[in-house]
Formats: sequence, structure tokens, C-alpha cells
Amino acid sequence: MSFYSEISKYYDYIFPVGENQLNFIKDCAGSPGGKILDVACGSGGYSIELAKAGYVVTAVDLEDEMIEKVKLKAAENSLSINAFKCDMRELEEKIRERFDAIFCIGNSLVHLSNLKEITGVLAKMRRLLKEKGCLVLQTVNYDRIIKYNLDGLPTITNDEFGLEFIRKYKFKKENNTIEFNTSLRIKRGDSHEEYNNSVELLPLKSDELAAALHEAGFATFDFYGDFKYSVYTEDSPSLVVRAR
Repeated sequence: MSFYSEISKYYDYIFPVGENQLNFIKDCAGSPGGKILDVACGSGGYSIELAKAGYVVTAVDLEDEMIEKVKLKAAENSLSINAFKCDMRELEEKIRERFDAIFCIGNSLVHLSNLKEITGVLAKMRRLLKEKGCLVLQTVNYDRIIKYNLDGLPTITNDEFGLEFIRKYKFKKENNTIEFNTSLRIKRGDSHEEYNNSVELLPLKSDELAAALHEAGFATFDFYGDFKYSVYTEDSPSLVVRAR
């Protein structure tokens, strides 16, 4: 079984919906009834909650397993969510409508290969927004990762479901990439399972993202250190963006 097939079954227990994240997205989207696009939606936790709150939601992800989870949860909750597989680099090719808000959180943007790709995707997102539409982004704060040469993030544990999710970083200065190694460990009674994955990420720094947003055509944008609107510094755990 593939890593993503396995992780899709436990995704909600590893990455539960956060109230601060949800409220931040709602603030950006405005009153219920507006259209929202969830890019790299994972198993759709935020899409489900936003649909419950009365927003019209479209959800896309690169992984088939994640889209199936979104569709299943939408059906179980009698919700209408337009969920389908889509590479974020193909947003304009596959989506024709415009949105009041678009969000891409969970460190997804840095799976792109280079700054040119990131700028191109941001430009597509801008063109998919309505006039005065709002974009929300969130990545790990790579200014902090590189400054302190951090080798990972805190392990996520869920004792109720007997799982731990280990996340390790290895910065490769020679080609400006980060090797992101993850292990999903599951304990069921006396049995133990482990699923490992490794992917290269782009260590996107705050000044690089600011330049990309400007080049992509966003008129204004603000950086925060978390979803509580804390002031962003290079020591913040996250880089959260609200752009218009």
C-alpha cells in the first residue's frame, strides 16, 4: 500500500481542523454564501467545516486517495462540495469560475520545484479570485529553519489511535532544497506498522514569497507568524499570508 493510501486513513487524526485556521479563512472569505477554493485540500477537513458554515466550496488535491476521502465525508454530512484531482499548476486549465477566497495551507506550496513555479501558481490563484478576493497561504517558516539549522518539527502523536507522525528536515545548501523525511508509525495491539516517505521541498523564505506575490500581481499582502494574527518574525513557527 502506498504512503498516501495509508496516511489518508489517518490524516484527520494527524492534522485535525484548527479553530484558529478556520476562523482566519472565514475572516478572509467574508459572509457565508461566498465561493471558496481549497487548494491541496488533503482529506478535506477545512472544506467540510466551511461547507457546513454555508460557503460554496471547491476542493482540489494531487492525490486520488485524499479526494475520495473528501467525497466520502461530504456524502456522510449531506454536503455539496465540488472535489476533484488537480495539480495546483493546472488550476486555470481545470477551473473556470472565480472565488471570494482561495486558501493553500499545510506547507503545500513548497512542494513546487522553484520560485518560477510558485510565482506562476500565485498568478493563477490571483486570476481565479474575484475583485477584492482574498488569498490565504501558510508554510513552515523557512527563515527560522535555515537560521537555526533545525532538523525537524515536533512529532505528532495520537495515543487514542496508537499513531505517531515523525517529521525530519535535511537542508541541502548546495541545491537549495530540503529533504523532508516522514514516518507514520501505527501500533495496533501487538502489531506495529511503519510507512516512510521522502520528498524534496523548496525552502521558501519570506522575502522570496513577498517578491513572488508582488510579481504575481497581488496589490496588498500581510505576513503573520500564525493564524492568531501574531506579528511575523524570522523566529515565528509559521509564515501565514493574507493577500488581496
